Amino acid sequence: MKFDPAVIGSKDLVNHYQCCMLAGETEEAMRIKEQMKTLIKEKFQTTPNEIETFADTIRGEGRDMEAILFYQIAAEFYGNQSKAGLVGIATCAFWIQESIRPMLSRDEELKPIVRMHVIPLMRDMREMIRRSDDVSEEDRCLQEVECLHPIEQSEYLVDDWINRESTLEEAIAIMERVFKKKAGKYNVYGLCLHNLGDTYYNTSRPNDACKYYRKAIAAYGKAEDIDDDERAEWIAGSKEGVKDAKSEMTIIQSFLS
Repeated sequence: MKFDPAVIGSKDLVNHYQCCMLAGETEEAMRIKEQMKTLIKEKFQTTPNEIETFADTIRGEGRDMEAILFYQIAAEFYGNQSKAGLVGIATCAFWIQESIRPMLSRDEELKPIVRMHVIPLMRDMREMIRRSDDVSEEDRCLQEVECLHPIEQSEYLVDDWINRESTLEEAIAIMERVFKKKAGKYNVYGLCLHNLGDTYYNTSRPNDACKYYRKAIAAYGKAEDIDDDERAEWIAGSKEGVKDAKSEMTIIQSFLS
């Protein structure tokens, strides 16, 4: 059923969007999103930050699918022509991931919807950032990785280990290509290294897991955008990962000997 935004209210459009997403009708959902975006532009004097704040509010009320819609719209309002816009887009991707988490905790049967229809929306946000040509390469690539991080976290939430591994490898490669030895100054680099180690551990590759947990520990030690308490917390988590990976290696060696 096609909805005409000229004769129905915004709440009806939001309800229709949710139905489309739950039914896997992505194309129709995107059409509704465009109608909502037009409606907001025409009828409301608002900023992308205000749209994001509204999404935060309804997410806090448990209206996760609605929040995802408004984070999408906020990201498009931010645009990709300034550093602040790229930060805004990456932040919206993060909050979509934070919307996915409680949604799945209430209903795990939504995992296919998240995998097939929500995560691709986050990848579209990454593409918005990647296509920016009005900021420095370092600013653009850092926000690209800040967007890839919630994508890989969302892939973890739906047990998509293959794509999570690819996403993390890509994020780490970007950091190392652009920032080289200075990659460690950004905490997101350590997080991606740790999560790649976690992916290897959960797919029965403890040797590789141990290697990346150790890399994460070294990176956390250099991070300039976290405080000492956060650093200690992240390092402790990676040390625990090394311990678990070593234990798994011992079990494997015992079995083979």
